Amino acid sequence: MTRWPILLFLTGCATNPGTPSPPAAFRLPDSVVVLDATDGRRIDANELLTRLAGADIALLGELHDNAVHHEVRGGLLAALALRRPAIVFEQFAETAAPIATPEAGRATEEWLDRNGFDRESWKWPLHRPIVDAAIQHAGSLWGSGISRDALRSVIRDGESASPPHLRALLEQAPLDAPAMATLDRELVEGHCGQLPTAMVPGMRAAQTVRDAAMTRALLSARAASGSAWLIAGNGHVRRDIAVPRLLRVASPDLSLLVVGFVEQPANGGEVNAETRARYDLVVLTPRVERPDPCVAFRGR
Repeated sequence: MTRWPILLFLTGCATNPGTPSPPAAFRLPDSVVVLDATDGRRIDANELLTRLAGADIALLGELHDNAVHHEVRGGLLAALALRRPAIVFEQFAETAAPIATPEAGRATEEWLDRNGFDRESWKWPLHRPIVDAAIQHAGSLWGSGISRDALRSVIRDGESASPPHLRALLEQAPLDAPAMATLDRELVEGHCGQLPTAMVPGMRAAQTVRDAAMTRALLSARAASGSAWLIAGNGHVRRDIAVPRLLRVASPDLSLLVVGFVEQPANGGEVNAETRARYDLVVLTPRVERPDPCVAFRGR
């Protein structure tokens, strides 16, 4: 797991809470670069921190099995510790109020289990760097994960079966035809082309309901702590089809920063404009060696 120095200077930050806290000194691993999504230019760690500090809401994506993504996000939160944003996790069960941090002397794993973090599915302790940083530095912690039973109902019956507290948000911002086509294509490709056509609408509905739960949690978290970050997969932070689309309708005056965490292209080339357009910033990291996920689908 890549480590790097994080230098924190506790000076000049206890000022007007309405202004961004100055970022602490911070260094990214040498193997990681950050790109401005607009033109692909490289930006340095200080600019990344400054833009995070100035956002009302920041969405930080991930590839779930890439340890560097979790390390970098944990380091970013530590570097902006005096900003104390609320942190909303995809991985924790949905909450209507902040999650209490672990009691002193109690195992983190017990706390995770109690708050709906499926350690087996999320391959704990991969997320430990960002979870530990959130416990230590967040203004508050929130969950946004919808229960499997609720998602089954949505997959079967569509958005009309979504939890009532999310339905109004979904009705305010329905997917338009281009966004629907993009999401459908992503779902089919994500299932290696093996997703039956009849299942696509239900899977699409489940994705949008999960996005709505994250959006609702972010708005509650931001109201409680002044600023909020989302920790979730890249598919949930995309500007075109996911949480940003809902936030633009629900609270258009908030400043929003979308950060995708992606891996270097397999061919060693540049990140293409289509990928960059999904985000405001792209954090580019080394690739993780993983087996072909489509082997299992082809064997069914």
